[in-house]
Amino acid sequence: MIATEHRFQGEASPQSLGQYGYKFIPNHVIRINTLEELKKFETSDPKLNKVILFTKRKETSPLLKAMNIHYLERVKFGEVVATPETQSLLDEFDIKEFPQIVGLENNGDNTYNRDLFDGDLLFKPIKKFVRGLAAKDRIPYEQVNEQSKKQEERKNRRQKQDDQDNNNNDNNNNEKQNVITPTKLDQGVLNKQLLRNDKPAFVHVYKETPHKAWEETIKKYKSLFDYYEFQVNTQEDEELVKELQIKSYPSIRFYQVGNTQKKRASKISFTKEYSLEEINKDIQELIDDKTININEQSLQMQLSQYIADNNIVVLYFYQTPQVGLTYRVLSQLQEYYGKYKFLSFKNASQKVIDQFQIPHQPAITIIFRDVKDKKELEEELKHDQVKQALFTGKHGYDEIKSFLDSFDESKKTSSKKVQEIQNQEQLEEYCEKKQTLCYIALLNGEHKSVKHDDILTKWEHQLEVLDKIKNIHGSKSASFVFIDASCHDELLLKFDISDDSLPNFVAYSSSKKTYSKLIGRFDYDAISKFIDKQYKGQSSNININSIQIVEKNCEEIFQKRKEASQSSGLSDFDEEILKEILEEERLKKKELEKELKKGKKKNKKSKDDL
Repeated sequence: MIATEHRFQGEASPQSLGQYGYKFIPNHVIRINTLEELKKFETSDPKLNKVILFTKRKETSPLLKAMNIHYLERVKFGEVVATPETQSLLDEFDIKEFPQIVGLENNGDNTYNRDLFDGDLLFKPIKKFVRGLAAKDRIPYEQVNEQSKKQEERKNRRQKQDDQDNNNNDNNNNEKQNVITPTKLDQGVLNKQLLRNDKPAFVHVYKETPHKAWEETIKKYKSLFDYYEFQVNTQEDEELVKELQIKSYPSIRFYQVGNTQKKRASKISFTKEYSLEEINKDIQELIDDKTININEQSLQMQLSQYIADNNIVVLYFYQTPQVGLTYRVLSQLQEYYGKYKFLSFKNASQKVIDQFQIPHQPAITIIFRDVKDKKELEEELKHDQVKQALFTGKHGYDEIKSFLDSFDESKKTSSKKVQEIQNQEQLEEYCEKKQTLCYIALLNGEHKSVKHDDILTKWEHQLEVLDKIKNIHGSKSASFVFIDASCHDELLLKFDISDDSLPNFVAYSSSKKTYSKLIGRFDYDAISKFIDKQYKGQSSNININSIQIVEKNCEEIFQKRKEASQSSGLSDFDEEILKEILEEERLKKKELEKELKKGKKKNKKSKDDL
């Protein structure tokens, strides 16, 4: 076997080492999903007692993996992940709380006495519990976790790729999460949606054969454009084709950034001969640069004037021939008129770069006036009120727009505040009695003070996104509520959502007993598209029984978790695992050194004999 070196490059602390080493711990634990699989788990390896962990974590617990290694082939280990699909297993063992450990002691005839572990969930007491079930001698497993073995191998390969090219992997993950589905175009969608939205748009018009560059176009521009499809089948469709001014099929119709008048004036189409490269070349020329071009001489004067007028100043530094396409589009959106000033600075001197602390180009930074009371905006500008925030995210449309929006006070405060649900009475009042669709935001409030960016905490950011959604979509016949699911985690199992997937968003119908959940990021655009799909009947619904929420003192729960975390650091279990791993590696190394020394002596003796 060829050994692979995995160099640890993080902080030399027990927690960092423990987290890093987790992925290299072999997994021999059997995943149990059905009663049939439970029977197979019990009847195979009849000479061994069993231990089952019931958990909400989707990844195998490091505790269980480490315990399995310690008692390898002396106890058989299984796990059940709590989901709606495994509810029959939870009922079979009467599991109400998580995590929970059950020991199965074999009576010798493939029947078992069930022993519920009721001690502290730490390594030492669990180890003592398992030791009481362990066989004296090792007995090779009959049932082997081949699937987990393959998953571990794939995971390690992915981790290796991550280490080599982390940025590319992040981009790929984002692309997978943000698959764009074009909207089906008709006369109503054209008039009420496409022409009214000031984002630029593409319309794919075809009969049987799609345009060769359509899929590539979507992948290239992503959420920078809106996308529509129109397949021509009838004579009535031909009437709409005339309005679109399409002369041949397939074609991609381009609509300019701007209002209805500007969109109607745009008459550009890309016929079937156009490649993506040719389309992109034309798009770069068609979308104008409306930013305010500045230089070193005009910079300070214009900044002072705009800030004194209480504008939010967006400054774009670049070295390319023209301003980036995404920035050009954003600078022309109607929602930013009168509030924002979009500036662009080409080939800034090192002095200016140092002044604004620009690490690389292109770069976006915002200069704004920071006041505690709005009345101060009417007073003379003070030097200490001028603040700067550098954008450090990916230069994509959604990421930059979210950053820009976080500085707009009108988007932070909502005229239609979303109702928080904390008990069953409120849930029935806002979601059950109205017999309408109920949109439930499942938020993460455990770390409310953690920063989302320079302006908002993570909790504030979640509420801001939600308030904006309510303002835009609140007129629809639906209820909008939010629940702190990091506290009321009993709902996560109901909606099949893990705690590491918070915040999340679900559409729940109490009358139909169904729900659907958001797939992707918790941001305005993703949730808006999710809501639009609900009203178009394009959502995938899942059956659900009635939901229950238990009233809790969330702050007390969070404080207890925090105290437990601070007092235990890594936790006894993590420290014990780390010690055992390091001790095992030390002994292996010692044995290897002995073997090497023996080998050297043997080689020396052979040479002497010669």
